[in-house]
Amino acid sequence: MGVSSNASAVRVSVAVCTRARTAMLVRALDSLMQQRPAALEILVVDNAPPDDATRAAVAARFPAVRYVREPRPGLDFARNRALECASGDVVAFLDDDAVADPGWAAALGAVFAADPAVAVCTGRVEALGDGTEGERAFEENGGFARGLGRIRLPADAGRPLHGRPAPLIAWAVSVGSGCSYAVRRSAVLALGGFDEALDLGAALPGGGDHDLLWRALRAGHSVVYEPAALARHEHRAQAADAHAQIVGHQRALLAFLSKQLVVAGGRARGPLAGYLAWRLLKPGLRLMRRAVGHDPLPASVLARMWWNCWAGLVAYPRARRLARARRVEHPR
Repeated sequence: MGVSSNASAVRVSVAVCTRARTAMLVRALDSLMQQRPAALEILVVDNAPPDDATRAAVAARFPAVRYVREPRPGLDFARNRALECASGDVVAFLDDDAVADPGWAAALGAVFAADPAVAVCTGRVEALGDGTEGERAFEENGGFARGLGRIRLPADAGRPLHGRPAPLIAWAVSVGSGCSYAVRRSAVLALGGFDEALDLGAALPGGGDHDLLWRALRAGHSVVYEPAALARHEHRAQAADAHAQIVGHQRALLAFLSKQLVVAGGRARGPLAGYLAWRLLKPGLRLMRRAVGHDPLPASVLARMWWNCWAGLVAYPRARRLARARRVEHPR
């Protein structure tokens, strides 16, 4: 592996955070070994592993890949461990259930090389397959893809979003996901890294990507969605599992929004409060659309989503306590 050949390139470390999904991890690493030009390094962060299978697989099949064990359960514990251990100027995160196209890392790195104001860059994520009920359900609900046009925030936030004016916070949660997500290491370390109270698994399944992206924008950095950085994600095969993931993401989104509303000051609170209110109302409107056959999700799933949105309003304080407990329970 070597540094990108782009003349003014930043050094890109690639990190895959994983737990007990060895077959998927091997597939993801195979795709990362095909990056052209190669990344500076590839790290696997094994998050609270139940056994030695991941370490053994990495050692046997990918001797050039750095293996790091993070004992504290939670994706953002693992992401922060990657930030600590990485050598590159940029850390590009790929989910273990995703596959990167050969130019993925180079496309992400080029964004940071071209603009020192950029702190976060998200990539385009398409579905790896569409042959199961779960895959189709996830895509019909919107999936991870965010189109073929590059978006730069906050500069592009004055444009309509989905055909209507929208505040910056709405754009911030609409420009990609942590599945394919790169950060300028120095900038995000200065921001305190990922919030470890988010992305705690069943307790709070998501939110860390949106939270860091929003904090970067609030700190005056730029965020870019780069469609040339293409990865493909394996969605859940079973419809029930896809529905559970969609519902969980909504709870985590509301937890993130409620956190930010508490810490926001001055004029920032108005747009946040308005957008939070819209996200609370939206599942109810979708239920009404479902009643006339115009929503892809079953009414029972939309009802669960609505309840989970309200539950998300009060989920963050409990998640912070859980994160603190995990730091004590699982020392490094």
